[in-house]
Order: sequence, then structure tokens, then C-alpha cells
Amino acid sequence: MRPVSIPPPESLDAESVLDLQEHMRLPAPPRKGRAAPAANLLALADRYDAFILDGYGVINVGPEPIPGIGDAIRVLRAAGREVMVLTNGAGRPSRVTARRYARWGLDMPERLVVSSRDALEASLAAHPRPGRWGVMALPDSELDTLPVETALLEDDEAVYRQADGFIFIRSEGWSEARHRLMAEALRDSPRPVLVANPDVSAPYPDRRFSAEPGYWALRIEAETGVRCELYGKPFTPAFELALSRLDAARTRRERVAMVGDGLYTDILGGLAAGLGTVLVTDHGLLKGLDWETRAARTGIFPDHVVPEA
Repeated sequence: MRPVSIPPPESLDAESVLDLQEHMRLPAPPRKGRAAPAANLLALADRYDAFILDGYGVINVGPEPIPGIGDAIRVLRAAGREVMVLTNGAGRPSRVTARRYARWGLDMPERLVVSSRDALEASLAAHPRPGRWGVMALPDSELDTLPVETALLEDDEAVYRQADGFIFIRSEGWSEARHRLMAEALRDSPRPVLVANPDVSAPYPDRRFSAEPGYWALRIEAETGVRCELYGKPFTPAFELALSRLDAARTRRERVAMVGDGLYTDILGGLAAGLGTVLVTDHGLLKGLDWETRAARTGIFPDHVVPEA
């Protein structure tokens, strides 16, 4: 893998984010999609029985839904197709995300919203981790859903020193000072680091790019040598959890499509899970970029390409 430098958070742009994503430990693509163009998801309704939509980049960009997404979901459902969401947004429980979708007028029941946080919580429930865990999150992140004892990571050095491990949930409000506290604590005493959201960044409508938990995980690995445990897309457990909610998944996986704006998360993860894949190009991270050059370099090609859902 070619070396990559990690820019400061304020310097992130689309190309640097893609470079960082490419640098993460990713599964190898098991096959190459044909990247066949289509007008929208309805044009693929004969090919697929169910559609798993990414959240950020397909449902919304920033705090508002993408125009037309509600109509797209209704039309697909009217055609007898299942529709659900699989998101790497881990900041709050999936029921909170489902309520936000409902406020936007989107018909997406709670059971059909799965997040990378759900994948982490399922893993912690199946394989209990003792001790007290420091959590990168905001005070309203409802940490009581995590099946471990938690302490919110803020500015008290003692919390970092005393934690038995760290969990990255949400990076809003995270700072270089807090990152230094964690890095110093890990260099002095290596401990597990669990990353509920492996996304490096999320683009905003004004083309600002946030530093998401995956960004800080890359920094931790580079600066301390601690290998983080990553949950969510593109890793298989998140997809298995989503598939368990779908009737269509009980038949043939190739009749289920993962729809997203991320080559390294949605498309790669969908391919690795044995699903069909649909890349959205007019919203989210790849908007205005040459995705084909990236695909050619990495070998990650979707089955279909649509401008929007």
C-alpha cells in the first residue's frame, strides 16, 4: 500500500479523504462490477428485491434530506421492493435516526434502520468486555445502550489514564487536545480501541469535510501503533445484521442491492457481503469527482451507477 500523510482536520477535502479511506485496512474486492449506468433505483427494480440505502449521501447530506428521496422510497415500496437503511452514523441509537427520518416524512420503521453502532453493540453483547471504557461521544449520545461501563471522554486526563479501553462513537466536539490525551495514554499503556464509525469524513453541502471517528482512528494507529477494531461498513458484521432484517435476504443475496456514495464503504462492503451494489454519484463524497479513476486503482467497481436514488 502506498504511504499517505494524514492532514489536519481543517485541511480535509474530497481527495484527501479518499486517500485516507484507501489507506485503511480494507477487505479485498471479491469481484468487479460492470458499473452499468441506470437512471435511478426504480430502473433497477426488476433486478433487485430489496435495497439497502446508505444514510449520509443517499438519504441526506447535512441536516436535511436529499430532495426526492421520500418519493423514491415510496415508489420502490409500491413496486413491492423492500427498502432499509444501513448507516455508519453511530452518534445516537438507531431509534433516534428513525425518528429523524419520520420528521422528514420518510417511511422507515425503526427495525429497518441499522447502524454501525448496532454492530458494535451486538459484538459487545456477544463477547462481553469488562472494565470501564472511555467513549468519544457527545453528552446526548445515550451511552447507556452500550453493554459496558462507560465514561465520557472530555478534558480530564485521569479518565484517559484510568480507562480499560476506548470506544469511538461520535467525533463532534473532539479536539487536538483530547486526541493528545488519548494518544499519550495509549503510548504509556496500550489498550483496545473500538471504532463504531469507521468513516474518515462526511461532506457537508458547502463542501466542508468533517473529521469522523475513522479519521481519529487512523491518527491513533499512526501515532501509537495501537491497532483499532473497526465496525460498520465495509465490514461484514454490519451487513449481516442488516440482512437479518430483510425478507429478501432469506432467498438470494444477489437480489439485494447496497446503495451508497462510498466506494470504500458501501460498494466494497456490499461486494464482500455477496450483494449487488449501486453507486450514487451526484450526492455525498464523490460529487463532482472522477470516481472511475479511483475504482481502476483499487479494483472496486459497482454493479450499477446512478446519479441519485
